[in-house]
Amino acid sequence: MQRIEKTIYAAVAMLCLAACSTDSPAAPGIRPGGGQQTGTGEPSGEIKAGETLPAWSEGEMDIHFINTTTGECTFIIMPDGTQLLIDAASSTVATNSSGSTANTGIRSRWDPTKTGTRGSEIIGDHIRRCMEWTGNNVLDYVMYTHFHNDHIGGYSSALPVSSNSSSYRLNGATELLDEFETGLFMDRGWPDYGYPFDMLSLPSNKDCIQNYVKAVRWHAENKGLRVERFKAGSVSQIVPKTDKYDVKVRNIAVNGEIWTGTGETVTKTFPELPDIQVNNPAGIVSADNCPPENICSCVLRLSFGKFDYFAGADLQYNGRSTFAWKDAEYPCAAACGKVELMKADHHGSTNTNDPKSLKLLDPQAIVVCSWVDCQPRTSVLNSMEAALPETDFFITNFWLGARPDGVDDQVTPEEAARVKGYDGHIVVRVTDGGSRYRIMTITDSDGKMTVKSVSGPYLSR
Repeated sequence: MQRIEKTIYAAVAMLCLAACSTDSPAAPGIRPGGGQQTGTGEPSGEIKAGETLPAWSEGEMDIHFINTTTGECTFIIMPDGTQLLIDAASSTVATNSSGSTANTGIRSRWDPTKTGTRGSEIIGDHIRRCMEWTGNNVLDYVMYTHFHNDHIGGYSSALPVSSNSSSYRLNGATELLDEFETGLFMDRGWPDYGYPFDMLSLPSNKDCIQNYVKAVRWHAENKGLRVERFKAGSVSQIVPKTDKYDVKVRNIAVNGEIWTGTGETVTKTFPELPDIQVNNPAGIVSADNCPPENICSCVLRLSFGKFDYFAGADLQYNGRSTFAWKDAEYPCAAACGKVELMKADHHGSTNTNDPKSLKLLDPQAIVVCSWVDCQPRTSVLNSMEAALPETDFFITNFWLGARPDGVDDQVTPEEAARVKGYDGHIVVRVTDGGSRYRIMTITDSDGKMTVKSVSGPYLSR
């Protein structure tokens, strides 16, 4: 997206708001936002519901939101075949707000746990299918946004031990490290994992993080894995293998360091390590002068021509009434600017996707990667739709009917009808040099990539 970048001052930091150029006029039969259109301007139906998703081809960019029932995983194929993996949801169990086992709705249509399948096995199978298209058997870039099990994979003593080393077990990130050759591996903590405190001693998630770090260090020491801390502001850390296409990845934020919009400079918005005070690392509360894990997330913007995608991981704003800097969502949205597509922050849970932030991003489409059946909450989805009435929504798992945990009213048929696609992998295919894209919902339980629905073409602005 062509834009003029200018510096602005937000309440929590001095940031840059990237302003877009005026929208391009829509071609006949195509609207800049919205769903399936027919008539002049509609390509000749190469992607059809009921058929297998056509293979990616050079010059196209694919963004695959892989549904493993509990969390987030995004696999991206750039136009030249460069491959980027963000997160690997493979939780061992998901619970709702009352602590009860959740995802009962998902498991009524698909329960991978019945055969002992791990989420990372589903991810691996999907990636290998895509690699048949690209001919590239390397994950050129792998980036884990933060250290929650619905992003790096959960831990259990029942998980299989790696054949490489008995020091770690296989699930999520650790299994994909064993299964795929990786070019550059990035996270927010390498090499010491010491911010905002010693992450390896975090009581509530210690086993999961320790297992992850053991695998990363083993591969670095024994397989020569290149590992770097994700660098806020950088436009040179994640780059395509060629400059044949107009593709750019801008790292927006990590650990409270947020891109200013000028060069690769950043503003530090979180407390320095000596100033952090935590009453209980197992349950950081709003009153603690400590960044919670979610807002430490790695955040980026991916651009292809006029098309822009915002990946905000688990950004949220709760606690901002006590510490203004705990609203990490707004300054990251301001630094990013207007986009065509965004992944809903933090699965569409409460204290996220604030209307002010959404209006800065102004996406044509939002993909919600659910963690449990009850996301997005009815109230959150209604708020998002009110802020962005022209935006289309896609949800990997969408609970229809009465909420299993009793929170919010039941999802009505009218509400469900406003969601363009749900219950499956969500695939965004960007074509025509970034000027057009379609969004497909495909089957997630049979490995066949059967198209369930097609929305678009959308016209990038």
